[in-house]
Amino acid sequence: MKINSKPYAKLYPIVLTFAIMAILANMVLSFFQGSLTDSWYLGTAGIIVLILMVLRGPSEFKYDSEGEVLNFTTTDPIWGKLFKNYNKHYEFPKRRLNGYKIRKGLLRRRLIIFIKSRSGGIKERSMLISHLSSSQLSSLANSLKKYSHKSKNGGRKSGKSSRESRGATD
Repeated sequence: MKINSKPYAKLYPIVLTFAIMAILANMVLSFFQGSLTDSWYLGTAGIIVLILMVLRGPSEFKYDSEGEVLNFTTTDPIWGKLFKNYNKHYEFPKRRLNGYKIRKGLLRRRLIIFIKSRSGGIKERSMLISHLSSSQLSSLANSLKKYSHKSKNGGRKSGKSSRESRGATD
């Protein structure tokens, strides 16, 4: 299964352009006498939009579960150069997925994945997935549930035991 939040990433440069134009228009209009009180909302709106863009996190999330590995990637073409934690990539075999959590906040959603390490411990990795739609989020949760369930049961499907499936009776 592949999940991609690319349409939101295409909208981000346009929103950023309008926010910067609003801030610049406020600065230019503030030089004219009497216009400082009339245009304060432009700069405030631009700054609020910039803050919301930074708080929401990376604009692009990619998930791929085809093959034997799970791929998670977050990128942001605008803020990725300033905030290095916006550009993340995790790739590991499906059998190593131990579990996951999706934390939902007011403006952010965070995916936390737990990976079995070779030394026997559990590694925790997290990434922001705020720009996924509700249908993409539910399909991501279903896919991760499927793979984490398999790893907890040793790769076997839950249900009838092998003794019951062979028709053995006590």
